Amino acid sequence: MQRTLDAVAEFVAAAGAHDAALCSIATSAMRRATNARDFAERMRAVTLVPLEVLDGEAEARASFVGATYGAAHDGARVAVIDVGGGSTEVAVGADGVLERGVSVEIGSVRVSERFAALTGHTPGVPARNAAAEARRTIDEEIAPFAELRPVQHVRAVAGTATTIAAIEAGTHVDAVSGSVLTLAALDGTIALLLELSLGERRALPGMLPQRADILAGGALVLSQTLRRLAASEALVEANDLLLGHLVLRGSRG
Repeated sequence: MQRTLDAVAEFVAAAGAHDAALCSIATSAMRRATNARDFAERMRAVTLVPLEVLDGEAEARASFVGATYGAAHDGARVAVIDVGGGSTEVAVGADGVLERGVSVEIGSVRVSERFAALTGHTPGVPARNAAAEARRTIDEEIAPFAELRPVQHVRAVAGTATTIAAIEAGTHVDAVSGSVLTLAALDGTIALLLELSLGERRALPGMLPQRADILAGGALVLSQTLRRLAASEALVEANDLLLGHLVLRGSRG
């Protein structure tokens, strides 16, 4: 909590230097935290604004608005996948208008906590066995996503998608927005991660070191979600729920 508060204090100072208005939001971790009220009070003391905890539906809506902001209005039905640490959202709609959003309480951190062999400490056979079991568990949890079909296009936001795309391209995560991540490439990167130790993962070109332990878990969620949507690829998009929340906040005046 203190590391988060320290980072927030830096953000507040940066915003203040530009005389910018502040908003403070939280997602899955705060939805399930037993000490959420205490942390919200500490956040308010730093930001001087209330902390708004988004429910799953609001999180999905913001992800959709952010990921489709500025996209062409061609009538195509678009799905936006947001794999987070504690939850995963899929939102669908067309021409920038959200039709429906579904949130499930499973994400990269939760999968990694449940299947510790995915984290790079026991690569090889233990990791492969854990991945097979994790896929079955994930697929059960995300079953509601199948109800969102059919979709013509898929966009993937957040750190799991951008980091996997960066590893695939051998570049930095800041350079992959707008690239296409195929299901085949995603599964290939998962297979690679399962064979590597945590140190070897951190040394991969494109890897964000702080994601090395949870990336396989998040990638498995993304892989199974694409399958549930009957999709073979996704457009990687840097704009996500942060932009979407600001857009929606602006529309409310």
